[in-house]
Amino acid sequence: MKKFMKFGLIGILNTLITIGSYMLFVYLGMNYIIANIIGYGIGVINSYYWNKNWVFQVSSNQRNIFVKFVVVNLITLVINTLALYILANYLDIHPYLAQIFATGFGLLINFFLNKKWTFEK
Repeated sequence: MKKFMKFGLIGILNTLITIGSYMLFVYLGMNYIIANIIGYGIGVINSYYWNKNWVFQVSSNQRNIFVKFVVVNLITLVINTLALYILANYLDIHPYLAQIFATGFGLLINFFLNKKWTFEK
């Protein structure tokens, strides 16, 4: 449970960094799609660093850890987007509320995959 709480804190920090960088780039005149991609990338790098060094405390310098981490985040993004679509369009849940449920589901999937595959000891 302690790892999951740390993971959640990093998730909050990551979200703030991702949204903050997105807003900054858009404010500076960057196209919003490009700003989103770059902001997401910055968030993934931040998340990788803190999850590797603080949450899961993996001291290994395996090169494939970052690749696994990116794959897990892409899987999570797809699952989150699919859950959001189903909840909003087929179950008629308001998109804001649907995003909360989809994010919670994605958080569990992301934590489990990172714990069992990306940062396995």
